[in-house]
Amino acid sequence: MKEQLSPRLRRALIVAGVASRFLLFFGGLGFALWFAVIWFPDTYNPFVPPRIEDKPNIVTSLKLKGLAGEYDICVSVVKASGAKARRDSISSPSAGCGMDEGLLLEQSRISYGGGIKLTCPATAALLMWERHVVAKAAADHLGSEVTRVRHYGTYVCRNVNHEKNARRSGHARGDAIDIAGFDLGDGRRISVLKDWGKDTPEGRFLTDVHEGACGLFSTVLGPDYNALHANHFHFEMAQWGICR
Repeated sequence: MKEQLSPRLRRALIVAGVASRFLLFFGGLGFALWFAVIWFPDTYNPFVPPRIEDKPNIVTSLKLKGLAGEYDICVSVVKASGAKARRDSISSPSAGCGMDEGLLLEQSRISYGGGIKLTCPATAALLMWERHVVAKAAADHLGSEVTRVRHYGTYVCRNVNHEKNARRSGHARGDAIDIAGFDLGDGRRISVLKDWGKDTPEGRFLTDVHEGACGLFSTVLGPDYNALHANHFHFEMAQWGICR
């Protein structure tokens, strides 16, 4: 009877096989990629799922994009952060609309005025944004914590800019959220419409939370993009995107 290989030895042989193929087909580039996989810290390794508590860096957006199609892993990432969320989906008879593998975010560090439905990668990006971007910007500029994020919704089956012949919006897939403003612990309210672009603590706060979102979401649009975004920020997880 053949001797059975231990799981550890079997994995080691697989790893060695993959490494040899990298070196054979890609030469120095393959070695560099292999070195990155083995030796880079997890926070900088694009092949390791993100942790919400880790400070974002140059590979965080790649990690978040990598959660697409890895639903179980993504759910684990979200729940490990301490956020209260449950698996959810949205069915639609309209082509290009609906969300097969999403989440209902019921509770996080900041209130959204109720549960919100997003795809899991978009939820993970939102949690990182509120923890590492919003909280820091509030401490830097406002001297008060953000207690609520006001928004115009997430899922809606519609085209971009509500135009009849345009492509489907990220909202139609549950990949986007529109941020309208913020409530603070000291009673102040910050509005994208009223405070954007001002040389005030509120205006500088909005600049920071907008720019900070660009390293997490694929597409970030604000008042400088066009008049349709004068009163909100559009955050979206997409394959390609822009930051304006």
